[in-house]
Amino acid sequence: MAERLTRAQQQARTRERLLDSAETLFGDRGIHQTSLDEIAAAAGLTKGAVYANFGGKNDLIAALLQRKLEGDGPAEPPASVETWAAGLGQSYEEHVPTPEVRRFAMAFLELWLVGMRDESHRAAVRDWLRTVRAFHAREAAALGDGLPMPAEQAAALLLALDVGVALQHLIDPDALPVETYTRGVEAVLGVTPSGGPPRR
Repeated sequence: MAERLTRAQQQARTRERLLDSAETLFGDRGIHQTSLDEIAAAAGLTKGAVYANFGGKNDLIAALLQRKLEGDGPAEPPASVETWAAGLGQSYEEHVPTPEVRRFAMAFLELWLVGMRDESHRAAVRDWLRTVRAFHAREAAALGDGLPMPAEQAAALLLALDVGVALQHLIDPDALPVETYTRGVEAVLGVTPSGGPPRR
């Protein structure tokens, strides 16, 4: 016999279905080309379910960004710069080539462009970027004096590598393999490249 869900569990499941539907459609068709009716239909729900869980499309977009953050963390504080660099590289190389990341990247890039023009969307992107930088800065600060630069600068450069390499890899994977991110992380954090000679 199937377990009966509580009201809160049912609402959480409905919310996840809507977020899954929105992420897929935003990535495949674009944010402006996708209506709330279409998101609801793809999730097997009504438009009323969207408004019961989100204030509108902007709120839905903000929830997608927040879910991405929650899916990426939290993590244990790094034991050393080397283990941190290795962990970042391994996670990136495993996840960036997946269809889910491709869809998220396409939706995020469109949202970024919209946010450059429209203040109502800008806050969601800005807050997401600030949260990612703060997350990396906390990890960097835990290493004390083991970094070649202040924690905030390292965090900003790691985010720049994350976004920049992903966008290039997803459009031209043969010319820019995901391992490029790992080499960049090693350069930023000042650790010996994997399988290479020590840095001078």
